[in-house]
Amino acid sequence: MVAIILAAGCGKRLQINKPKGMLNIGCQPLIKYSIDSLESCGITKIIIVTGFAADSYERYLITINTKADIKLVHNESFNTSGSLYSLDLALSYIENQNLSDDLVIMDSDIIYNRDEFMDFIAKNNDRNAIMASNVIEGRYDACYLEIGTDDSLLKISKNVNYISKNEGFYWEHIGIVKSSEQSIKELITYSKKMFRSNNSLHHEYDYAFENLSRKYKIIKYPDYIWSEVDDNTQLHYLITNIYPKLNLPY
Repeated sequence: MVAIILAAGCGKRLQINKPKGMLNIGCQPLIKYSIDSLESCGITKIIIVTGFAADSYERYLITINTKADIKLVHNESFNTSGSLYSLDLALSYIENQNLSDDLVIMDSDIIYNRDEFMDFIAKNNDRNAIMASNVIEGRYDACYLEIGTDDSLLKISKNVNYISKNEGFYWEHIGIVKSSEQSIKELITYSKKMFRSNNSLHHEYDYAFENLSRKYKIIKYPDYIWSEVDDNTQLHYLITNIYPKLNLPY
């Protein structure tokens, strides 16, 4: 399996002068937690798509002790593009390098409990799958999921009014997806279509998965211990409520 970490964003709402993945949480940057988690699952081919302050990743990665083969793919248009364009760059790199394998696609600005992550990546047999948790009270800026009776993805949106509850809950995509090798060409075709549709690169990758022919299974982890870091409110919540509860081998 090959991992893609989308790390081109600049974190404007955090008002920091470095990428969100380089934000220090505890003893190391956010990106290192994901590198270590992927290695624990036996994934040693990692592609990080950089953008804002890409040199900070370059400088950091030469200092760490890792068995992973990490390649940086730079999104020069990070100021005028969304995460779908970053994903498209990584997928094109994979095609050009003939890296035939299934994928795990991840956001760079998340931290999460290790046990459930390993279960989703290494033990769950669904090759096209989205890792999900229930939306907790007070949560905002979620990427909501509408789920079919067979636990497949029906809809995905950041607009809660577009989504129906499942089992009395709203579920959300937390930024970790598995995609089969066969999905790569379809993902690339989808992205190119979206870029042409309004002559813009500003599209988010999340919406791709409801538009592909292959069904994506929603793997639910109720009350999962995780957090993203989009702004200072989320950063404070991560530090005070999430980080102390995480099961991490450090």
